[in-house]
Amino acid sequence: EKSPKVADTDFCSNSLLKAALVDEQTFAHLGLLSARKGGPCFLCRPGGDFVLTAHAHAHAGCGEILLNEAQRLSLHVCEGEVYEWVPFDAATSIPLSELCLEAQLLHAPAKGAAPRVVRSEHLGAFAAKLLFGAMVTINEIFVVSYSCGAEAAVELVLRVTEVADRSQTELTEVDDEGAAAAADVADGRAQSDAPCIEAHCYRGLVVPATSVFVLPSTTFKGSASQRAVSEGLRLEGVVQRRERRLRNQLNIHTNDGETFPVDKQLLRPCIALTSEIRDASTTNGEASVDIDCATLDRVLLFLQAAAQGRAESFAFDMSTLEDVAAAARTLGYRLLAECCARKLGDFKSRVRLHHWSEVTRHNAQGGCWVTMDGMVFDLEAWLPQHPGGSTIIPKQALDKDCAVFFELYHASRESFQYLREFYIGEIYSEERHLVPMEKETASPEFMQQLKDFCSEFRLSEEETLHAAAACSHLGCAKY
Repeated sequence: EKSPKVADTDFCSNSLLKAALVDEQTFAHLGLLSARKGGPCFLCRPGGDFVLTAHAHAHAGCGEILLNEAQRLSLHVCEGEVYEWVPFDAATSIPLSELCLEAQLLHAPAKGAAPRVVRSEHLGAFAAKLLFGAMVTINEIFVVSYSCGAEAAVELVLRVTEVADRSQTELTEVDDEGAAAAADVADGRAQSDAPCIEAHCYRGLVVPATSVFVLPSTTFKGSASQRAVSEGLRLEGVVQRRERRLRNQLNIHTNDGETFPVDKQLLRPCIALTSEIRDASTTNGEASVDIDCATLDRVLLFLQAAAQGRAESFAFDMSTLEDVAAAARTLGYRLLAECCARKLGDFKSRVRLHHWSEVTRHNAQGGCWVTMDGMVFDLEAWLPQHPGGSTIIPKQALDKDCAVFFELYHASRESFQYLREFYIGEIYSEERHLVPMEKETASPEFMQQLKDFCSEFRLSEEETLHAAAACSHLGCAKY
């Protein structure tokens, strides 16, 4: 399809919460005219997670799709960039049985003002009505105007934190033969007759039977303004999701007190859990592991990907890779341990010291090395996948310290998780004064968060001095 351009819009009413506004010609161009007769028409970017509902609107020009600010943030699109849009097949949508949202204020309350009190169940019913018939995706955000009774309306930010379809609560038991076949798949030996293990549900359709739960915000609260919008809303009557019990499961207890009910079939490659998996005395067994809950969650994601034959393409988080590798050894999961070892080897071999002239020369030859706080990151492979488009980083961030731009465009800090993947070393300490700085610099709070996060993988001062001494001894050329 021809790529419509993205334009901003002030159409932010509740009725247009999920609406992408397009004109009639765009409807026809995208092949949506016939689909409109049968119900909502959905749009998405090719391969994207987030799905919007197309609405014809007179303010949309030909080839334009008008989005509100929350939609732009969810979709990671920028003005001035061109994106491809395609129809989303509604027949593939999965009805949701449960939808979890987190809520916070859009604007900080006045100083000294009491928190705004909202009943969680009322806000949940309100959200269910607004989102009825829409496709929602984990991490999608909405800005809504909410009022109850005679109270003045308040603008809230809702974020999707979890979704569940009915199949997630209806897993069936498997016999030993079926479990062994699934183990072959999870160990990287895919077989055509192996049982299918469903992917984690991350998107679905809100239907009348969808139960909506609204919880307090747990997003990053590193600044006073972020704490104010979170603590300025007090939810009462919060109801947690009911615990889901899988059949033929193993309840895994982590070293930080959490419990994960996991289908035994999925755990077969974990040799250390063999006795618990084979225990036929009870349908649901128990096992304790010396692994924290966040790391175990990542291991389970890999197990699921491996069971679907996607182990080699699994996207590891470099900031937690060493923890995952240790967990693989604890569980006796050979495939994961080998994948982690390869990834860690790639990381250690590429990290070194760089002269500032080397960085600028590399960029002048078409590369994309950016610098923050003396660290060097290679973003060349990331540009085609960058949610904000492939041109904004080369235009704004090269040949200078770009920390202020990183803070500006990545307020949620979620993008911190990618930094280790792109880290290739440090600028020589005696050359850091050569790196140009923007007139407006990143905030002290952000810089401290950046230092804290990167301390787990960046070269230490001792390693930097040792590497510099070794380079000097070997007579390394200065570019």
